[in-house]
Amino acid sequence: MPIPVGPPSVHAHRVRGLLVNLSLSVVVTVALAAGAEGLARWLERPVPVVPLADTHGLDWQEEWQDDFYVMKSEAVGWPPTQDFNRDGLRDRLHPQEKPSRTYRVIGLGDSVTLGYGFPREQAWPQALQERVNARGPGVEVFNVALVGWSTRQERYAYERIARRYHPDAVVLALVLNDLEDLQNNLSRPPRLLVELYKRSALIRWAMDPEGREIRSVEELFRQPETSKVTAGYRRLFAEIRLLADDVRRDGARFVVMICPDADQVGSDPPPPAPQERIGAFLRSEGLPAIDVLPALRGDGPDGFMDRIHFTPRGSAHVADAVLDQVPPAAYTTQPLRDALGARGEAPDPGLASLEALTALAGDASPVVRREAVWAIGRRGSVSERALAALDGALADSDPSVREESARALARVAAAGGPAGERSAAANAHLVALLDDPHQEVRWAAADALAARAVGIGTDLSWPLHALESPDAYVRGFAAWTLDLAGAAAVAAAPALERRLHDPEPGVRTLAVRALGNLGTGDPSVVAGLAGVLAHGEGEARWRAARALGKLGPAAAPAVGALARALSDADQKLRYESALALVQIGPSASAAVGALVAAKHDPVPEVRQAAERAIRTITASR
Repeated sequence: MPIPVGPPSVHAHRVRGLLVNLSLSVVVTVALAAGAEGLARWLERPVPVVPLADTHGLDWQEEWQDDFYVMKSEAVGWPPTQDFNRDGLRDRLHPQEKPSRTYRVIGLGDSVTLGYGFPREQAWPQALQERVNARGPGVEVFNVALVGWSTRQERYAYERIARRYHPDAVVLALVLNDLEDLQNNLSRPPRLLVELYKRSALIRWAMDPEGREIRSVEELFRQPETSKVTAGYRRLFAEIRLLADDVRRDGARFVVMICPDADQVGSDPPPPAPQERIGAFLRSEGLPAIDVLPALRGDGPDGFMDRIHFTPRGSAHVADAVLDQVPPAAYTTQPLRDALGARGEAPDPGLASLEALTALAGDASPVVRREAVWAIGRRGSVSERALAALDGALADSDPSVREESARALARVAAAGGPAGERSAAANAHLVALLDDPHQEVRWAAADALAARAVGIGTDLSWPLHALESPDAYVRGFAAWTLDLAGAAAVAAAPALERRLHDPEPGVRTLAVRALGNLGTGDPSVVAGLAGVLAHGEGEARWRAARALGKLGPAAAPAVGALARALSDADQKLRYESALALVQIGPSASAAVGALVAAKHDPVPEVRQAAERAIRTITASR
């Protein structure tokens, strides 16, 4: 029986009508958007699209995948030529324990403070260290800076790194492009809009990045009252205020140094509007400021490498300006001056007789003793009697005197001081100080032994003992000393093998280097290095490949590990493994298959090393 079908319900009719209207709306909207996009593209100037917040500054997310970074480093202080320390900063390693009678200064900054373009010793914090060292003992300067940091990263660096060293003063080196980086990164829209901005002329027009982003430091001079520049200052001042609160809460002094733009020392400098605006803010906050523009005017363009970076000459003048903010009481030698005057000597330690300084190294006051050994060390070349005084000071009851005496002995050695029995006795006492209960004394002793080029001679006992030190700096020094000794230290191989499992990655790497230079193909050494190659991490892996190569055919048992390393993701490891197989020679025939595959490596150097290895291995066939 057929089922009767009636007319559609009123509800169904309304639904169909709604769908039709919705479809028409979508079509019209898309058409209008497409038309608007087409018009925007037609009107848009034909210039490359500049990604948001990536103008002359850095896009933090794009560069770092975060808003902070440090360099990856496993350094433990050795070899001394390492540019970055274990904090990932371009500075020497500093003891975390703060020595008594020491004033610590933190230099916070970016590439300008780091010393971009020249050796780190010429950066202004290191130049400041040299200046205070010449005036007296007791000041320790840190360089806490990296390329691309702005005031926000510098605040993070204080909170995450510098604070744990308990500084007495923090100098924030403010560079004018900080405003650009802060404004452009912190005003970024959500990532979806950023992606749309890259693809749509209409979105670019609607978002008006020109009206929000600071395109150049020049805008701080030419357009100082625009909303974007004002917003940049507001963000900068907020960061400074937060950092200042942190530093002062920790009981340290906070100083802001304003670094100028190179145009400000040129022949037609713009008015110092940024300095005046920042200075007014700092005065309102009760914060001391250092304006280094006057100190750099005399050098003119010679003080700058480019728009913002100093030359070594300019950096030196900046250090002079900062020195005025270090309280003289931190490095005073007034107690020594008073003691010299009481003996009828010239009160200036640089003019007093060496005999008087030598006598005062045994003064009743530890402050005078410390200053006396400092003054002796500044003389460089000294008498046997003065050397005996420094040697005796190594056993002083005060750790600051022991530390300063070790540093003085290092300076004397650098100046070509006397050798002989007294010098040998000082070396023995320095070795004993590697076990000192105070970290700063242990480190100063290791530094002095290195400066005095104290090798192992025929005595392996002290570096073997130092390898077991609880202090990673001392263990690293011992491994480095054995590395320099080479084949003469072959008996230290078992102790170095144990250091392949050291808790500090840097010590493990130094042990690998040393084992490669001992020249012993002992099976346990080869096995240990192969284990690091296969299961280690970081620099130690490619160092292990290099060390195995130095052992030549004796490293044949590690050929399998080297062959597997040829397909590792680390191109440095692949390269060093191929070179090691070259040095092993025909005994590495089992690696030929892996080497043939390595001939197609994306890195040219790896391909060339693989081809060379194949020729070497198959030459005798």
